[in-house]
Amino acid sequence: MHAPKCAGLALSHWLTEHYGFSDYAKPDEICPEGGVIERHRYTLPDDCRGYEIITCVREPFERWESFYLYYCLQLGVNETFDAFTRTRLDWLPLQSEYTRSAAYVLRVDQLDREVLQLPFVGHPVPEIPRLNVSRNAAEYERVKQQIEWTAELRALVSQRFDSDFWI
Repeated sequence: MHAPKCAGLALSHWLTEHYGFSDYAKPDEICPEGGVIERHRYTLPDDCRGYEIITCVREPFERWESFYLYYCLQLGVNETFDAFTRTRLDWLPLQSEYTRSAAYVLRVDQLDREVLQLPFVGHPVPEIPRLNVSRNAAEYERVKQQIEWTAELRALVSQRFDSDFWI
């Protein structure tokens, strides 16, 4: 299950390339159940029931920054970090939506080690690609430098993603 801004694309490409995994659906299409794209769905499709779920989680403040950078650099949003945070917190789902049914929860900041939890992965661990599309954008450093965390913004993000700090 691919929680947004948690290395889901990198992990799925890696699992496909090195362990023969495949996508269970067309990852960029809208789910039949509603407004989320297929690769960000919370539950498995009926024909995948019984599969073990692997998901990744990320430190919530880093994840929120990544979400902001993605919207600015890839989707053309032109807002301050403050305005974006105050108006769009509900655009990013809780990671707990993805971990609730997961057999394996891997931490992004230690992904190279965390994948050793998976029973089919052993040493040496094949390199996991970093597919950060925002970091490769020409404007990345300029937009990144505009991120200013105030105590109030930290409190808003902490409140919204409270359950994600305990995963």
